[in-house]
Amino acid sequence: MRTSDLTQHLITELSPTLGVGEANSISRLVLEDLFGWRRGARPRLLTQDEELLAWTTINRLKAGEPVQYITGIADFYGLQLKVTPDVLIPRPETEELVEWILEEHPAGRSLNAIDLCTGSGCIALALKHKRPEWSVAAQDISAAALEVAHGNAARLGIHLERGGQFDLLQQDLTDDTYDLIVSNPPYIPPSERSRMSPSTLAHEPDLALFVPEEDPLVFYRRLADIARDSLVDGGRIYVETNEFNNAEVVRVFEERGLVGVDARRDMREKERMVCGVRI
Repeated sequence: MRTSDLTQHLITELSPTLGVGEANSISRLVLEDLFGWRRGARPRLLTQDEELLAWTTINRLKAGEPVQYITGIADFYGLQLKVTPDVLIPRPETEELVEWILEEHPAGRSLNAIDLCTGSGCIALALKHKRPEWSVAAQDISAAALEVAHGNAARLGIHLERGGQFDLLQQDLTDDTYDLIVSNPPYIPPSERSRMSPSTLAHEPDLALFVPEEDPLVFYRRLADIARDSLVDGGRIYVETNEFNNAEVVRVFEERGLVGVDARRDMREKERMVCGVRI
């Protein structure tokens, strides 16, 4: 089998369930990340081991496993990150949260920032990559997620402050103060499982996805309190939210004393981000 044959076979096998466009994108990722072959290059023969890997990959994809977990690679804001089932796959919407932060904090000024619920480290690494003068820490409740995040930092040569395990609901930050806090916390109540893709439900970590049905804003109340206690005057907190309770997050931030609370829509016109300022 040649690389060009594998490309076409992937598209043929995946199109009935994913559509031609998505199948085409996945085939490109598989060929680039697993087989080191880019479209436009001269087709080459696969080795016997590569053919076995190809068929195994096709079967895993047809079973609904995300391509990023199969290749172990996810692209985020110009960076190639390692991902495992211990962390969420970074989404384009989260890139928009990073973009908002960078828009409001131009290069040239040193800031102290922390990313809570860091997962793969995607937000922290993107911020540090674009603003190397910043001090950026990354914390998560999951030791396995922190291992992925700091492994990504080491591979990319991006320095993150060494943050340990941190239970957002149970612990306070240290005596350090921050100019910027960012978080993409769990925000999906179990009742919204029917809105989610079977692939996400089967493969991505529940710990990073779900909140108690009876208290879906629990992480945002805690984040607002942490912002009030740990941000410097004029410091900002940015969070990603569930599109269905964005307005409630705004209200939580305002009730807990943050000012200038602002909500933003994502590229699909869904209200998915909130920022607040401590005074």
